[in-house]
Amino acid sequence: MLTQRSKLILSRPILGLPPGMALGGAALCLAGGLFAAMTLDKLSRAQRGDAALSSADVLPTEVFEQPDTGVIRTATTEDALAWIRHSAPFPASDPSPRLAIIVVDDGSDIGAARSALKLSAPVSLAIAATADSADKTAIAARSADREVLLLLPMQSESHFDITPNPIAINVPRPELQRRMNWNLAQFDGYLGVMNQFGEDTSRDPQTMRAVLEVVQQGGLAYIDALTHPDSLGGAVARRMGVPTGDRTYAVKPGTAPDELKAQLDEAARHAERWGTAIVSVPADRRLIAALGEWRPAQNSGVKIAPVSAVIKRLRTGKR
Repeated sequence: MLTQRSKLILSRPILGLPPGMALGGAALCLAGGLFAAMTLDKLSRAQRGDAALSSADVLPTEVFEQPDTGVIRTATTEDALAWIRHSAPFPASDPSPRLAIIVVDDGSDIGAARSALKLSAPVSLAIAATADSADKTAIAARSADREVLLLLPMQSESHFDITPNPIAINVPRPELQRRMNWNLAQFDGYLGVMNQFGEDTSRDPQTMRAVLEVVQQGGLAYIDALTHPDSLGGAVARRMGVPTGDRTYAVKPGTAPDELKAQLDEAARHAERWGTAIVSVPADRRLIAALGEWRPAQNSGVKIAPVSAVIKRLRTGKR
């Protein structure tokens, strides 16, 4: 119970303000001060926590070990062209001659194509657009840091093509573009395309330009399989500025393992002389096993490289 003196004190003005208003303002100031102090403390603790987190998250450069290349993984941006974005790591400054080995999966033996991913050498895979489990094989290849090409069916003078939507001459351009887009949509994750067959198609400059316009729009590369010595695919691609490379050697289905090794030796000598070589090998279990036993001659300096590394070397004009 307040005394008369207490009532008198509480009724006096404080700093010219009624006592209730003055005391309320003081309470608000006190609350504001406490809130500011708590906020500064939280910010300080958050900054200390962020600093500790950032220092803990600093990781050493990741190294992708391959006996034949000593590859260092590099990052690419999402807006990079597809042939760059989907390329496997390879040191750009390595001056060694480069040999790209492309295992061709036409869909006849899925197990053989998958077994190629177990090889220590960074072989690339060319997968037929209509091959069974093409998308799963492509995913497995990308997960193993192997490069993927889409095998594009083309009209041939010696092969009756029963695949849907083959690329052929004398086809109206809108239909040709539709067929191209259909094939390209069968799976993803590839950096470019390589023609399958195509002795007729690859010699027709107008058809190849229409094909390569779609390839260029997709930011893709083109490997000319050179199924005919007069193929114009690579020449048209270079004229258009499409990243490209010509297949140097093609190992035929049914080749004996010893003959495979002899052809790989020849391809390595070509790479040693000219700086690059591209060889294709069918996805055959015997040949994949023989491929795993083969190595370039130690004194040659040739390194097995992803196909994109060969294309990059070709674009620089270096030997």
